[in-house]
Amino acid sequence: MSKQNQTMIVLKDIGTFQDIPPIVHAIITGDIASLNNNLTTGWDIEKSIVLSKYIEQTPLDFALIMENFDSLKWLVEKGVNLNVKHNPSFLTAVRYCNEHIIQYVVANGAKTNGVNNVKSGAFEQALYGKKYQNLPLIHQLGHTVEKYGGLAFRQAVNDRNYKVLDFFIANNVDINYNKADMVYPFKPTPLCVAARYVDLKMCKYLVEHGADITLAEKDGMRPYSIALEKGDTEMAAYFKSLEPVDFHNLNNKLDELKTYKLPKALLSFLQTDNLHIDLPDSDFEYVEFFSLLDTVPFKIGRQKLLRLSKQTGDYTHIDLVWNPKTKKMACYDMEHQELIELCAFEEFMNNPTVQLDKCFR
Repeated sequence: MSKQNQTMIVLKDIGTFQDIPPIVHAIITGDIASLNNNLTTGWDIEKSIVLSKYIEQTPLDFALIMENFDSLKWLVEKGVNLNVKHNPSFLTAVRYCNEHIIQYVVANGAKTNGVNNVKSGAFEQALYGKKYQNLPLIHQLGHTVEKYGGLAFRQAVNDRNYKVLDFFIANNVDINYNKADMVYPFKPTPLCVAARYVDLKMCKYLVEHGADITLAEKDGMRPYSIALEKGDTEMAAYFKSLEPVDFHNLNNKLDELKTYKLPKALLSFLQTDNLHIDLPDSDFEYVEFFSLLDTVPFKIGRQKLLRLSKQTGDYTHIDLVWNPKTKKMACYDMEHQELIELCAFEEFMNNPTVQLDKCFR
């Protein structure tokens, strides 16, 4: 083994370093004498310590990440702040530490309901650190599943972690949690997330535990619509078999769409079997429409739109929509939340390539 490999210092998931500052070494090894000496020379126990251009942590972070109880206890006795805004000690503890340390920081004033700079709470941090054994403890300490567990539950669906899901469900998680966050700004339920991952097993698990199949995302897509978009006929058939019959009744759909003022040509087209249009001269390559029954009403603010396209090539963030306000086709860019007006339906059909290419201007 080379000398370099022999001297590398691993700080869990923070990184691997050949050299670290002496004060960090003292913290992670519990060198209390060195910590006392630094304190007498003016060391600020609250100030972050820089390890590299992109990595810095507080002394308390280092003690918790490396689970050095002696250093942690010393810092607490010296009055370190356990509830720093956007960096509460409880979150670091449940991500990296055992029950003894978690109980210690709480007993000394650490609050359990804080969030970090990306609004992540205790349950999410325990999942990030794969400290699944800490989930029941977090719940017992007052950060309850019923009140705070929805975000982590949705994350666990993404991770396909059934043991974790069982824990959350057993403790009354909101199985239909659908608030927006940085990962899911379009407000999906856990069931919608499972559908987007084309995970029929997970979908059935969630439905069996009470998930509502009729709840839609911000853009109007419900699990059945997502299955159609993904081209999974088995999953689409499963959701359709559970949905209210009225959802798939043509007369009901026509009543629903009256206010959208669809032209007769568009209504007729959407009831044909020729809903796939190849576009060899376009970056989209093809566009495939929903059938009339499966079109998706949604809103941007107060503006009503009707999603017409099931797929627009590989551009999953761009949908072809009908705008009843202008009585024109339009592109809706979900990523940038931008509506781009195109033209009347018949004009679109005369030259879809030219019209769709306007979405890139």
